[in-house]
Amino acid sequence: MSLTALKKSLKTKTLKTIFTDYYDTIIHRTVHPNYALRLWAKFLIKECGLIASIDEVYFVRTSSNKYLSEKFKTDVLEVPYAVLKEEIYRRLVNQNMLQVYSKSEFFEVFEKADLKAETQVQYLNDGVVQLLKDFKASGGRVYLVSDFYGSKSLFDSLLLHHGILEIFDGVFSSADMELSKANGSIFEPLLTKLSLQPEEVMMIGDNKVSDYENSKKHGLHAFQLPHGKHLRRNKLNNFGNDFRAFKNTIEDIHSECTKSSVMPFVEYILFYHFFTERLYDKCKRNNVKNLFFLSREGMYLKKLFDAYQAHHQLDDTLAIKTHYLKISRQASMQINLKELEKEEFKYLKEKYPAVSLEDFLSFFSCPEPDKVTIAKELNADSSAVLEGFFDSELFQNLLANSSFKNFYKNHRTSNKTNFEAYMNSFGTDYKKEGIHLVDIGWGGTMQESIFGFLNEDIPVTGYYLGIRDIYNLQEATKRSGLLFSLLPYTDYNDHLLMANTQFYEQFSAANHGSALGYTSEENGFVLEKHNPQEKWLYDTYIEQHQQQMFEIHLEMIKRLSPICYNQNMVQKTLSELALKTGLFVNSRKLKFVQELNSGFFQNIGTNKVGLEYKKEKGSGVLGYLKTFIMKPEVLFRYVVKLKPVLYSKNKVLAFFTPVYFIYLYYKFNKFVRYSMLRHSFLLKSNYFRTDKTQ
Repeated sequence: MSLTALKKSLKTKTLKTIFTDYYDTIIHRTVHPNYALRLWAKFLIKECGLIASIDEVYFVRTSSNKYLSEKFKTDVLEVPYAVLKEEIYRRLVNQNMLQVYSKSEFFEVFEKADLKAETQVQYLNDGVVQLLKDFKASGGRVYLVSDFYGSKSLFDSLLLHHGILEIFDGVFSSADMELSKANGSIFEPLLTKLSLQPEEVMMIGDNKVSDYENSKKHGLHAFQLPHGKHLRRNKLNNFGNDFRAFKNTIEDIHSECTKSSVMPFVEYILFYHFFTERLYDKCKRNNVKNLFFLSREGMYLKKLFDAYQAHHQLDDTLAIKTHYLKISRQASMQINLKELEKEEFKYLKEKYPAVSLEDFLSFFSCPEPDKVTIAKELNADSSAVLEGFFDSELFQNLLANSSFKNFYKNHRTSNKTNFEAYMNSFGTDYKKEGIHLVDIGWGGTMQESIFGFLNEDIPVTGYYLGIRDIYNLQEATKRSGLLFSLLPYTDYNDHLLMANTQFYEQFSAANHGSALGYTSEENGFVLEKHNPQEKWLYDTYIEQHQQQMFEIHLEMIKRLSPICYNQNMVQKTLSELALKTGLFVNSRKLKFVQELNSGFFQNIGTNKVGLEYKKEKGSGVLGYLKTFIMKPEVLFRYVVKLKPVLYSKNKVLAFFTPVYFIYLYYKFNKFVRYSMLRHSFLLKSNYFRTDKTQ
């Protein structure tokens, strides 16, 4: 029966009140009803940091509902919402799935997860809504009467979301009244409660038994909306594949990223996006209250995180507070300097053995007059680069120089004092909470320096896009590489994802200079220097590139929200993306790489501009060839550099690089090892390490 017939029926009968169903009457779902519960599980896991899969939490709910229905000998839709929440809470706690949230916090988030799940998949049936508005405008009363699992407050929030709350004179759900339309028990109590005569009421809904037959048995008028197509739709929506839906969405987004209308390599936002997602999930599991994003890449990472959290957080009071901490390797070492007699300058010795006196003093932001004085007293050419500088006679004489000693002492003391004031300015209780920092990677130099500044008394936890180097691991300085990591070991996916680490750095560059050290509050706490090449690069390319990536990030947040995917799906997709992005680089991208490299500034040592690709010592050509044949992923970081290097030397030769055949070999090699041979080897660690979890 059509809406026209319904309008006619309303006019021919003496009606004062309409009871209306909700689902497939005034709203429709784009998914199967049970999928909305899986989305609820997804959002609850994300907000509460549950240690469980979507399906595990979904089955906790459905099993709890069934158990309570049997216990109270009632219909599943008549189980009180509060009782259901209590039962689910007990089961999650019992299984150690819920560890950090209190019961009251959990109950608050529970309902908000239901609200978010439902609003993601609902849309209005505009024809019925308009009919109800017209009836209300003519003086009639409209009540929502639904067999619904949730509370009245949840129903009110849904109606408010759709902008139709004002239509209804009252809202009644089976879970709230512990009565249902399915067995007809709700009608008489509701008529009595509202002091209504059944002949003055019409029940509108799509279910033949619940809405039509049971209401007529109790003397109400009834109108059944078309129901068959909704049943067929729900049956069809019961089929599908989460991975296919996820993959198709990512492919669509990737296609948008590679259009000629956007800048080259905008597809890197897919890596940043899933790093952000994993960061949010991990911090929720760890009950992190404050996150410090380290400059300079942290400025963009913070922007991505804030946008992601704004969409996904269910309770503003439980939001993670984010802070931007200006620091660098150079600045972090200033706050952790020991007394001169005890300081080993270990990092500088390892990373920059060949420096000049000028380089060394500049590292400590030594004023120009002091540099001149010290060089003069040492009778040294301050600009001359010395191999083995830290083992030289000049360095020993420098350590004994009184002018340098006085400068070093004042510099060391002032940086520690000013950095402590800087940390206190954020208003966090980091001495109690510990410090949770976020950075691009690659080893944890700044994390360890901050830990040293805190006298190794306060835990400093690091969350990185990737970990490529391993320094001094300690229990109080735990660190995680969320896209790739050498910890606890390196697997196939790590090798692919860590191949182009310079891009992760360059595409997240900040609009300000590098931190050199720390000064007083009156001077803004931080001493900075912005190299001209870096500023030019940011203004010319990076700013626009980041904005385009951010817009796609927002689109990804929106489109992926109603899909129940997991991190295994993400990892598989990212690895394939890294493989293709690394190998298939057209001339437009190669030219863009050259422009980026011209502005890549190394702010320690001799301050070189540009990137150098160095081949590590190995076993020669035959050794590399054997490695490539057996485990090509290990050499992927070299393979992706092949075409850019050739392009800088001979563009024709670069054009004929057989990247497609290389790509096919990677696919073939992986198929043979992991699909054909994996179960034939006992020592799988030799060639089949792909089971590392995030």
